[in-house]
Amino acid sequence: MPVRVLEGKGTDRLEAISDGVFAIVLTLLVLQFEVPTVPPAQADSQLPLRLLEFQSLMFSYLLSFFTVGLYWVIHQNIFQQIEHHDRILLYLNLLFLLTISFLPFPTELIGTYSTRLTWGLYATNFALVGLTMTATWWYAARRDFTLEAISTRHARLISLRGLIAPAVFLFSIAVSLVSLELAYWTILLIAPFQAWWVRAYGSLQDDR
Repeated sequence: MPVRVLEGKGTDRLEAISDGVFAIVLTLLVLQFEVPTVPPAQADSQLPLRLLEFQSLMFSYLLSFFTVGLYWVIHQNIFQQIEHHDRILLYLNLLFLLTISFLPFPTELIGTYSTRLTWGLYATNFALVGLTMTATWWYAARRDFTLEAISTRHARLISLRGLIAPAVFLFSIAVSLVSLELAYWTILLIAPFQAWWVRAYGSLQDDR
């Protein structure tokens, strides 16, 4: 007997739960900050120094906030091009949300303890976010759940874009073995690779 796979048209409910998870994660990221406790009479002298201690937390917070925000935009764009779903696609999206929802923990961890281990956990988490997002898109394209306007070449190029960030984050782990500070800056490589992808995708659109 063939295995029944629940299929349906539209992705409204899938997008709704995804938006909810994104909203919660973006909110939880800021909860790692706690107001410093200093004697009121010494606030003018001690508070600035205590606030400077949040530099690492602020860096990890801003990096995570904007990266999660970017993945929310990518998720929205991808599901605007998907018009059908089945049970496997639902589970793949849940797996993606699992990786997103875990992000507040390594974000606070690296903001508190800046070590190769914490960066490795942080970068691995972001790599898994990108890989599960790409797997979700790849499966939808392979099952022809996408719009008719999405050709096989389009689908492959979009999948390639999804691998850029995971590749850079995994590369940064190797860089951290040499220089932890340099590893933090390695993620800036995502920008030129994304710019290359935009040009490649634009060229494909012009050829149509």
